[in-house]
Amino acid sequence: MSINGNKAMNFLLRTLFQKEYRFVPVETIFQAMYQLKSDKSIELLIVDVDDHTEESWEFIEHIKTSRLYNIPVLVLTTENSEEVRRNCYELGIDDIFFKPFNPMDIIAAVNSTINSYSSVNTLS
Repeated sequence: MSINGNKAMNFLLRTLFQKEYRFVPVETIFQAMYQLKSDKSIELLIVDVDDHTEESWEFIEHIKTSRLYNIPVLVLTTENSEEVRRNCYELGIDDIFFKPFNPMDIIAAVNSTINSYSSVNTLS
């Protein structure tokens, strides 16, 4: 699932992932929470923290600290700052991509992250 208010970015991400994964774009954190509660098959979140910045960080913190979810989170951002890097580290973000990013890099990261999480969950 991708949380991104930017239609062009959602189109790019959908194009990259729709052949291999079911891609669910949402524009708001509230839509994301609804999707997570109603669809237990979501395997990974891509959160663009440039949109709704404070809400995005609070949402990520909820996902990463809640026992209800064991979902990897990838972050997209234009801001390559120490604060963003620190937030990602402190929240346990699985990967971060600074825009503009190489599409092949994010595809590789999504595949690797999903494989890592599914193999850990299979062992549990």
